[in-house]
Amino acid sequence: MSNYSGKGYILTEENLEELVRLTNKELARNSSTEKEKLELLHSQVTEVDSRLGKLYDALETGEFKGGELAPRIQTLFQKKEELQQAKANAEEALRYQAVDMANPQVVRDYVADLRGLLERSSIIEQRSFLKSFVDRIEVGDSKVNMYYTIPMPPSSLAEETVGVVPFVHHG
Repeated sequence: MSNYSGKGYILTEENLEELVRLTNKELARNSSTEKEKLELLHSQVTEVDSRLGKLYDALETGEFKGGELAPRIQTLFQKKEELQQAKANAEEALRYQAVDMANPQVVRDYVADLRGLLERSSIIEQRSFLKSFVDRIEVGDSKVNMYYTIPMPPSSLAEETVGVVPFVHHG
């Protein structure tokens, strides 16, 4: 039985650089998709505004009576409100996705912190820590895929205190 440690293999410089490259590629792709969605929604709002303008012009020139155009105007107005809400949602999503590209040195420093944590922890603490961000591991004939969320340190707090709800045991 070998005393092989996967930590040295997983956290290599090449793997960290590949992680940064893949993360940056995914961030750029997601941002691009949201921008395309936002442009489409903007053009749809512009089209609805144009159609509403034509209906208002027809109403003002007397080509149609208000009763004939009112349902169509109402439908277009509702569509415009829905598009504007979708546009606001897309803008908000884009704002949250506007994350700076991953910096290789920041990732290296973070990995060094993780290494230190894992080296100082007991096996039970290590397992609990790993279980907190690993979703699943799929083992194939020639490769292993691990699906996880990168554990990130809190951005502004060095320490966090959380109160515990008191409880009383009966019986």
